[in-house]
Amino acid sequence: MGISITGMSDLGQQAYEKLRVGILDGELPPGSPLSHRKLAQLFGTSTIPVAAALQRLEAEGFVESRARAGTRVKMPTVGEISGNYIVREALESQAARLFAQSATPLQKKRLLRLANDLDKRYRSLDKQVTPSREAQAEVEKRHVEFHLEIAKATGCQELVLAIEKSRVLLFNWLFSRSGEYVPLPQGWHTRLAEDLSTGQPLSADEAMRLHVTFRRDDILRHFAELERAAEGKIERGPQHRKVSGTFATKLQNLPR
Repeated sequence: MGISITGMSDLGQQAYEKLRVGILDGELPPGSPLSHRKLAQLFGTSTIPVAAALQRLEAEGFVESRARAGTRVKMPTVGEISGNYIVREALESQAARLFAQSATPLQKKRLLRLANDLDKRYRSLDKQVTPSREAQAEVEKRHVEFHLEIAKATGCQELVLAIEKSRVLLFNWLFSRSGEYVPLPQGWHTRLAEDLSTGQPLSADEAMRLHVTFRRDDILRHFAELERAAEGKIERGPQHRKVSGTFATKLQNLPR
């Protein structure tokens, strides 16, 4: 059994990657129970690599363990989500200002091309009655790449690392995926790329703040409802009871 560069066994790395993708793709929504034994059975391995994978995911903020309740996909509090938005707004607005000040014509052209491609992908999702998780996940990966491109164009590696390390983009993706799919405004990313390419730092800052906080209040209300449901203060609706996807279904159907 090999050891990965992270110090985790190959089996542990594979379990980590499968679980991380399952969480980010919405197969394992917030609050999903994660049984060490059932996961080991599903992955065809012992519980040791599964435990290592879950430990790493917990350190990264994707899962949580509670006494007598076991391990589950992290159910973020409204306060944590609000804090994530504050951090993302601060980091990405600064990236937008620096991009407007220093981006080269070639970098601006590349960002606009990425934005056009991203908007086309979102429009393709909008045409589907119920977009598949796989299709949404692929578009969201492009979305993360688009925002990191802005940071990379600033030439400030520390800013890029701060955005990557804080995982604000990934967590925002996770929060958005927990609710129903909602189409974005037409040309949403193309307009942002154009605003950032004007050479006006203040305008770029304002455009990015509006972009980052889009749907924030809806997502906060959604998670507030989930919090109240978890506390038994409101009746759980059908959307909270049904299993989310094939990953969760397989786990649920394994023998106890």
